[in-house]
Amino acid sequence: MSATGVFVQPALILPRKKMNPLLYKDAPNGTLPLISDTGYMIFQLFIDWLTHFVKHAKPSTEDPVPLIADNHTSHCSLLAVLFCRENHITFLTLQPHASHVLQPLDKCFVALLKALYSSET
Repeated sequence: MSATGVFVQPALILPRKKMNPLLYKDAPNGTLPLISDTGYMIFQLFIDWLTHFVKHAKPSTEDPVPLIADNHTSHCSLLAVLFCRENHITFLTLQPHASHVLQPLDKCFVALLKALYSSET
């Protein structure tokens, strides 16, 4: 989510071997469906998400876009950094175990989203 309240459509990662479109049937329009063996983010899925991000955020030379992420290992690959440079994304990572303090959205937006998602599932 940006400071102006604009956000990129979500990505949902499910622990699966094969994609089942029925799992995303009622997801919000534009949701990026992803799968991994564990259901956790891996560096290749992060590149897929960055591609999704570029499509929606539309960064350019004249209007680069900042992206602040936690310090998860999947976010800190050389491939991700090079992708961001090539696509005019200023990529910043936060200190490990500090995102809940440094990112207000973790408290007000993401916490509410997690609670609502948990109640629905």
